[in-house]
Amino acid sequence: MNTDKDHFDFHFFICTNARENGNDCASKGSLKMLEELKTWAKTQKFSKKIRINKSGCLDRCAEGVACVAYPSAEWIVNASLSDLESMKQFIAERAV
Repeated sequence: MNTDKDHFDFHFFICTNARENGNDCASKGSLKMLEELKTWAKTQKFSKKIRINKSGCLDRCAEGVACVAYPSAEWIVNASLSDLESMKQFIAERAV
């Protein structure tokens, strides 16, 4: 096993969990958010140092789309597609 601290400086995880009852992040637009943010991130100067990933359940689906950033361990909850610009700013500020 090897460890590596130099691959990415910043990770942003977006819950894409889907449940049969619809009380989940996927039904609230998280897959579209993920697609939009990944496309945007690839155009940024910091693109090689960050990673935007989907995640399974982050156990906060009842609060709306849930996201978490690392290494800062900051949460964004109750997010929607209308928050994309704010999320981009959040990511850009921490990815430098």
